[in-house]
Amino acid sequence: MTTMTVADQVERVLKPIQQFVRGWMIGEPVDRLAAQLGLSSGNDLWIVGRAGVLGDGDADVAASGLAFLAPDRVRAAWESLPDGLTHRQVADAFANLCCDWGATELARFDPTRMARLNELGRRIADAADASIGAVFAGWRAQPQPADVGARVALTIHVLRELRGGAHIIAVNACGITPLDAVIASPAPPPRSGPVWAEHLGWTGPFADPAAAREARAEAEKLTSRILLPIYGSLGDAALEEFAELIETTR
Repeated sequence: MTTMTVADQVERVLKPIQQFVRGWMIGEPVDRLAAQLGLSSGNDLWIVGRAGVLGDGDADVAASGLAFLAPDRVRAAWESLPDGLTHRQVADAFANLCCDWGATELARFDPTRMARLNELGRRIADAADASIGAVFAGWRAQPQPADVGARVALTIHVLRELRGGAHIIAVNACGITPLDAVIASPAPPPRSGPVWAEHLGWTGPFADPAAAREARAEAEKLTSRILLPIYGSLGDAALEEFAELIETTR
């Protein structure tokens, strides 16, 4: 049996983490919570909920933390809150939605395995320097709930934001803009190209995606390299255990 490297494991857990958080970040529960809070859409909740951990500053601060969303789209959501509702309160409500989902959906799994998944995930998150990204740091600082499934859901979202922060750094280091990265994404349609850019609030005309593809591919590699020492801090055996747990839980 071939031993997987840390780089292999970082790539192995990428999609499971992304797929895991989609269980609660999109769909009817998000739309319902948005309506309860007085927001115009679930997409607005997704924007303000993620960046609300940064507090109530200008929309440019939120846009810097989200990066791949058009700043005008972020501003529209950021400035749409009804009177009396703060961005921090939206983030806390979004976190509660995450935790409620985890408490319900992950109750079907062995709680001992869930506790171990959370422990290992938190060790990865805690090994990262906060400079990886303010949105990541803000979510890492969210209080951890008592329920084990809720803790797992929150921790895996923190890991999603960890990679997101690393990816923002990598894209800029490779000399392309967040919009370039969006239109040149290697993901299959509709999560790439001009259609995806418009979904994220950007407006055309757009540059030829081919012009940024080489740098975009290098940014993806650099993102993983940034994460290597963070994930590697677990040690080979624990990292293999974490990968197995997230794969079989997603």
